[in-house]
Amino acid sequence: MVELNIMSLNLRKETEEDSENNWPERIGLVVRLINEVMPHLFGTQEGRRPQVYGLLEALEGYGIADHHRHWDPQRFYPCIFYRRDALELLESGDRWLSETPEVHASKSWGSAYPRLATWARYRSRDSRTEFFFACTHMDHVSAEARSGQARVLRDLLQEENRDSLPVILVGDFNDVPGSAPYQTLTSSLKDVWLNTHSHDAGEGTWHGFSGKAQKGRLDWILASPEVQALDATILRTSYQGRYPSDHFPVKAVVEVG
Repeated sequence: MVELNIMSLNLRKETEEDSENNWPERIGLVVRLINEVMPHLFGTQEGRRPQVYGLLEALEGYGIADHHRHWDPQRFYPCIFYRRDALELLESGDRWLSETPEVHASKSWGSAYPRLATWARYRSRDSRTEFFFACTHMDHVSAEARSGQARVLRDLLQEENRDSLPVILVGDFNDVPGSAPYQTLTSSLKDVWLNTHSHDAGEGTWHGFSGKAQKGRLDWILASPEVQALDATILRTSYQGRYPSDHFPVKAVVEVG
């Protein structure tokens, strides 16, 4: 059995349109937040390779599950970071969330961009507990696309998790609890937030660097039934009025094994 501190963080892409909130001005805030939270694993969304690797190089003691990946400089990738002293990476992979998921950069159902899920199998170095961890970023425009992407993701969790290990799924789903994608995924997974809080009213994770949540809880941490949810928090951390991302990160403590 192992207790895991996990987090989901939308990095927000690097773009000069963000001015003082552009990535080069924020990476220090993101590193500070991660060092304060010290997650065993965290999933990121909306980063190209230079952005992701810049973050990796700024952190101490973390690895990234990308040995399987052939990076496309045009694409944004969800990524899984993990603490090398605590976890051993056993296997990892990607799957495009489309009707042809093995075709690089494929998209379906009117998705604005190709969307991807990444997954990894880990073993705790202390307890030897193994588990399956996945991270994704769904389409921000089309509800039909998000529904189709959720079905592909559900199939991925069944097909790649061949040993039926405990599952943890994090990501920016660009949709709210109760939506069709949420119902698809929570047919087999539980919402860690609702396992540790009595309600969902008024909670939101996207704030556009304003600090004021809008659009509802778009960032979820889901887990298979045998994973015990101990705590979940929306991190509204700011530093001198500046935010690490346009999304509030979501953190959870779970027990696996």
